[in-house]
Order: sequence, then structure tokens, then C-alpha cells
Amino acid sequence: MSATVQAAPGLAPDLLERLRVRLHSSPALAWLQASLEKLEPDRAVLLLPYREEITNGSATAVSTNFDGKMGFATSDLTIHFLRRARGDVWARARIVKKGRRVNVGEVEIVDAEGHEVARVLTSFLLTTSSFDYVPERIP
Repeated sequence: MSATVQAAPGLAPDLLERLRVRLHSSPALAWLQASLEKLEPDRAVLLLPYREEITNGSATAVSTNFDGKMGFATSDLTIHFLRRARGDVWARARIVKKGRRVNVGEVEIVDAEGHEVARVLTSFLLTTSSFDYVPERIP
């Protein structure tokens, strides 16, 4: 947590602390090591530190089209959360459009009872790059 963050004028004096407590009580955001960096009316800035162990270089359904040898970059990702998952989920991915440069996929995420908990629509730009890189940290 950044010690320099202060609540901006116009915000409740205790809002910053309440939001910090909420942030750190969220299992997902605590796991991501998020910290509140700036807070103003209608604006908030969170820092999510780069962690190599959570970078994503896999989209299995896309990889089936080129033997996993071509790189790709996600160009668009929309997630519709339909209901809360309360256990294990299965992600059923399929490519709905195969292009020379762009592939479009969808993912249906279902729970153990077969109820759909989320639906994802995503686009990938095919590249010739590999995934053997370490991104430069940008402050």
C-alpha cells in the first residue's frame, strides 16, 4: 500500500481507509497484490504489480490452428458475468472465426451443474513473435 495516498477534497474523510479495507479483503485483489494509489471524485488508480507467474501466453483453442507455433496477442476481451460460481468451473473455448490475421473466440464458463456462470468473447491478432520474453516494467 502506498503511504502517500490521500483522500482528495470532496470525499468522506474515512473513505480512503474503508476502500483499502475492502481492497485487501477481496481474495482476488489481495492475490493480485493490488494497492490503491490515487483517489479523487469519480477516479481511482490501482497498482497491479507485474508478476511473471500470472502472465498469459496461452489460448489453447487458437493454438490448435497453427500447431501452437504462432504467437498471438489478445486485441479485445469482453466478459459477461452471469451468476456467481460457487465451486469448480469448466471453460469451453471455441474459435468462431478463423482469419489470416485475426481469430475470434468465445468461451462458455459453466459450473458443476452445467449452469453458465460467464460468457467471454475475444479477438486475437496472430503474430510471428514467440512467448519467450520478459516485458519491460513501465513505472
